[in-house]
Amino acid sequence: PLAFSWLPPLGPTPPKAEYAPEYAHIDAVCEQEGLQVRHQSPTVDEMVALLRQDGTFPGTQVHYNEDPVQRRAAALGVRVILSGWGGDEGASFNGNGYKAHLLLTGQWGKLLDVCRARSAPVKLLAKTVLMLVHPRLWRTVQKLWRRDRFIFQSRRFLVDPTFARLVRILPRPVFRPVSVRRTQLHYLGHGHLVERIEGWAASGARGNIEYRYPLLDRRVLEFALSLPPDQFQRGRYTRWLMRHALHSVLPPEVCWNQHPCDSARISSLFNTIGEALPIVKRDLVAQPPPTRARYVDIPRLLHRMDTERLRAKPKFMPILKALQFLDFH
Repeated sequence: PLAFSWLPPLGPTPPKAEYAPEYAHIDAVCEQEGLQVRHQSPTVDEMVALLRQDGTFPGTQVHYNEDPVQRRAAALGVRVILSGWGGDEGASFNGNGYKAHLLLTGQWGKLLDVCRARSAPVKLLAKTVLMLVHPRLWRTVQKLWRRDRFIFQSRRFLVDPTFARLVRILPRPVFRPVSVRRTQLHYLGHGHLVERIEGWAASGARGNIEYRYPLLDRRVLEFALSLPPDQFQRGRYTRWLMRHALHSVLPPEVCWNQHPCDSARISSLFNTIGEALPIVKRDLVAQPPPTRARYVDIPRLLHRMDTERLRAKPKFMPILKALQFLDFH
């Protein structure tokens, strides 16, 4: 079978030292299984095209990293792609909510043991308590500790203020991870899984590609949801169930890796987005206002797309969502 990775393709020089482990883990699996991996990441032109297309049509909200994979796979005649999407909510869940469960059920000795087994036990204990008070409180405390200058900045949406006064924008729900199972069920019912599956199904169909998700098999999910909470965190390891199941299958440096970085992909993607946004901004300013511009705070959107501002605060997602909503001429 063919293998695809979201990491950017390597040039003639080795990857940077901080990115080398990510490529090494992929290479270890491919060497063991006899696979040839194809690294795919979007180009600036592909990113501009993605941002200019009408994001309200099914299949246009494809993941920015998956779009070049679909193109390459279709060119190679691939008809079925297996994805691990859904593992984080089921079989390879990280155990989020386990420490809160121990705290709320009075298993304080076990909680201290779990925190001591990990690095920074005091920080872990503080995080558990603060997230029970309010899920966003821990992040606020972190920003205060780092003296983040954007912490008190207004979090206004990019919705046009006049339109916002005419409709009721629903508040973001607050979820407290009080147990492993409740957290898993929350993630499974959140909607992001269905959104991704439907989007990839529609976009993949253009290249005659069908996606399948083994870790979202109902039997796998029911098994994962039936397990005691300590099957997902044990000692200093999260995702214990999957690690234990695959310890004789995966290379050890992959199976027991506690630092699953994604910095190579994110850095490459951010650089591509940073180069694409000025191009899209020029198009947006030069052309007549899109029909849907009356729903978007265009002056604020253009301000958010300022190059210097993006360097200081690279918060891309609201900008990308707004651009894909607009109907470019």
